[in-house]
Amino acid sequence: MLNNWNKNTLTYGGFWVRLAAYTIDSMIVFFALLLVRLLSSGLLSLADGTALGGNVLFSYTLKDIILYVFEALYFILFTYYTETTPGKRLLNLYVKSADGKKLTLTDVMYRETIGRFLCGATVLIGYIMAGVDKEKRGLHDMLCDTRVVYMKKIKVYPGFQMPQDINIPPVPRQVTQ
Repeated sequence: MLNNWNKNTLTYGGFWVRLAAYTIDSMIVFFALLLVRLLSSGLLSLADGTALGGNVLFSYTLKDIILYVFEALYFILFTYYTETTPGKRLLNLYVKSADGKKLTLTDVMYRETIGRFLCGATVLIGYIMAGVDKEKRGLHDMLCDTRVVYMKKIKVYPGFQMPQDINIPPVPRQVTQ
């Protein structure tokens, strides 16, 4: 997607814009998984009283595992195929490898599962690192050598200001009595 990969001209996505993108993605995932929750509740009720009806992995039920897999697939597939997620795309952000090449599926899977787990396991310090790092990388970005960058630079014009070099005569005021 990035045609001219030059690290000097990139603008990195910082902590707050990435948090906003993640919030948007979380809302999308929540509503998409609402359908999965409803379907799995009906289907998994048939498994009550069997080995799949209770806790399958530690304290997680089969339903919990299915929901996690679908959520992880959302981030993995969008990031791998489009280099962004819908939330990031709305905010003009893309995930790129440090050398500008296409992300590998292994890197994306590692970034979106183990990397995110480690960011959360460190009391969110792994995410907060994006606010203080020079290249705005979180722990999961450092582990997979990825960067979150703005795809297009958007020119921002300052608010209207009166040009200083133009002499405009004062407007006479009418005094009414």
